Amino acid sequence: MEQKRKKWFNSRSVLLTWSLSYMAVLLLPVILSSIVYFQSSKMLVDEIHLANNSLLKQLRELMDKQVEAVHRLNFELNWNTKFRELVDQHKYAVFPEDYMYDLHDATKDMTLYQSAYSETDLFYIYLASRDTILLPGVYRNTRFAYAEHHKSEILDYEQWMDTLQRNKFKGFVPMKRTTENGTSVEAIAYISTYDYEEGEPSGANVIMIDKSKILSALMNIEAFSKGQVLIADSENNVLVSSSNTELPVQLPFDKLSNSSGMFIWESEGQRYEVFSIHSAVSNLRYISMIPSEVYWKKAELVRKLTVMSILASLLGGGGLTFIFLRKNYNPIQRIVRAFNNKTSVREKGANEFLFIQQAVDSTLNEMDHMMLEMKRQHYTLRSNYVMRLLKGKQDPELPLAEALTAFDIQLLSENFAILLFYLEDIDIFLERVQGKTSGEKLQLLHFIVTNVVEELVNVRHRGYMVDTDDAMPCLVSLSEISAEEQINDLLQVARSAQEFLANKYSIYITVSISRVHRGLDQIHQAYQEAMDAMEYKLVMGKQEILPYEDMERNNIRTETDSGYYYPLQSEQQLINYVKVGDFLSAETALNDILQMNFSKHPVKVPLARCLMLDLVGTLIKSIGELGTAQENILLQNPKRIDRLSSSETLTEMQDQLKDMLKEACEYAQAKRLHNVQENRQRALNELINEVSAFIDKNYTDPGLNVSLLGQHFDMKPTYLSRLFKEQSGKGFWIRSTRNG
Repeated sequence: MEQKRKKWFNSRSVLLTWSLSYMAVLLLPVILSSIVYFQSSKMLVDEIHLANNSLLKQLRELMDKQVEAVHRLNFELNWNTKFRELVDQHKYAVFPEDYMYDLHDATKDMTLYQSAYSETDLFYIYLASRDTILLPGVYRNTRFAYAEHHKSEILDYEQWMDTLQRNKFKGFVPMKRTTENGTSVEAIAYISTYDYEEGEPSGANVIMIDKSKILSALMNIEAFSKGQVLIADSENNVLVSSSNTELPVQLPFDKLSNSSGMFIWESEGQRYEVFSIHSAVSNLRYISMIPSEVYWKKAELVRKLTVMSILASLLGGGGLTFIFLRKNYNPIQRIVRAFNNKTSVREKGANEFLFIQQAVDSTLNEMDHMMLEMKRQHYTLRSNYVMRLLKGKQDPELPLAEALTAFDIQLLSENFAILLFYLEDIDIFLERVQGKTSGEKLQLLHFIVTNVVEELVNVRHRGYMVDTDDAMPCLVSLSEISAEEQINDLLQVARSAQEFLANKYSIYITVSISRVHRGLDQIHQAYQEAMDAMEYKLVMGKQEILPYEDMERNNIRTETDSGYYYPLQSEQQLINYVKVGDFLSAETALNDILQMNFSKHPVKVPLARCLMLDLVGTLIKSIGELGTAQENILLQNPKRIDRLSSSETLTEMQDQLKDMLKEACEYAQAKRLHNVQENRQRALNELINEVSAFIDKNYTDPGLNVSLLGQHFDMKPTYLSRLFKEQSGKGFWIRSTRNG
């Protein structure tokens, strides 16, 4: 149990990864449900807000129509001359008898206005100077009019008169009105007072709107939102309310802007969402107060469904996750147990998939390594077997057919040939390859050559390379085509291999080609021919194609041919040129000897090496005649002779031989010049001694002078004097001084 628990809670186990994956898939619908729930709630709130704004706008349109009717009626009352004369009373100071007639006539006009403005409930004009109320069709004194239309406990007579006697007041005020059946109803009165005359009130227009008409529109909003709708004036006085409950005294009217808006307000633990909209024709403001819980009551069903779906998803998804985890983990667990014996490949704390991947990778790597080793062994064994065939050492215990099958050697016909590839100047390729050891570089070199040659041969034939050091033979099983096509194909393979390897990899090769032989017993003979043809690289040079047939054709000589051409006379002539240091003549004589041997009558490779060594011996003898053995420059550096004899081509041998010839001539010329200088110095010393002896013998002769010495020694006096001074450091005048 403890082990299973560790398996489940292992931070790197596949169970935890799968659990997290299933949980992520499970949480997706939960998150989506939550998002849908919140979006639905938000949409519901937005719809409620939109609906309330729409109803408020409808209320504003209704009220604005009534307000416009009130304003028009007030305008008519203000500018009617009959009403104005009754308010001002200036006319009746002159014509008092006209007052009653005008008063009666004005009541008739009031009746006409009542018919024209049916939106209004009741309107009248207060005549302050006469303490009279002018109504449609009748007129009353103020107390009778108050008792008939406004008497209530809320509004007494004095309050009513104070309202009518305000100076320059225009606006709506809440007011009680008594109906015809005697009931008191709430109304909104629009009061517009006239200017004071001599400090006294003149009168006022009162136009009343039945509050029940307004409440019918407000009740629609209340039924939709279960909130409270208000109509307030610019001084934040509530004129109409859709609820009979008291308004919150802390309602923040200061947050209500002049335009439409909404804000959240909390009062006494209750949260409200307050909407406001301003009238377009008056200073009235329409306010809707909706408790926030109204939205959540309407979203309760959505919330319950969402919670139930989330719980069902969690419970059902959790159970299915556990079932699928166990079902899907069982195959993984069986695979892990199958690889469990390979504990060396498992990293500490790794999950099961990583363990399986490492085990599979390790197994595949081992298989690849085994296959690679098998291929290498197969290639090595095949190379050894082919090499034995080339050397004529076929194993009699291993049948030929079985050996060919075992080493995957396909014989297209009984015709065979050998291509021998000699690697030249491999240092260029080895320098280009970086990051490998010298052994790895050589393996890569042989691998490239093998692949290129076998691919070229296998276009029409079958080739099998043998990996050796420098000379790599290729056994070619030729297809059944004409002999001429077989030779042309071999030459084409050799040329293509040379060009491709040189251009692509800087690998330079010399290729020799044997003749075409028939039968496996002739493979050794073909290999020997390729080796013999490769020997002619000494004469033909590097990076050439050397077919054995061409080499054999060039070596046909007469039976009386004694070897190479180098007579004693030519040797003596060469010695004489060397002894006198005449390099140009010596080089011409050497070229004549080489041309006679390699152009007119080509010699065989062994004889060519003998000729070169014979020429070196001639140079040694020439220098030996000029001095002692210790002074012989060629004997002092024997490695140069070794390099000459080990040269791979005749061109290299000729170049080295000419260098040696040039040094020998330079040495002979220097030696000859040195001998001439020694003889001259010796003769001069003898002349000086004779002159000195003659002077010592005849210094007492008064006629002894330079001219006498010149005559005696048959030399010009000036030349003899200068020569004597250069050799002895003294002139003849010293002798004359001694005589004195």
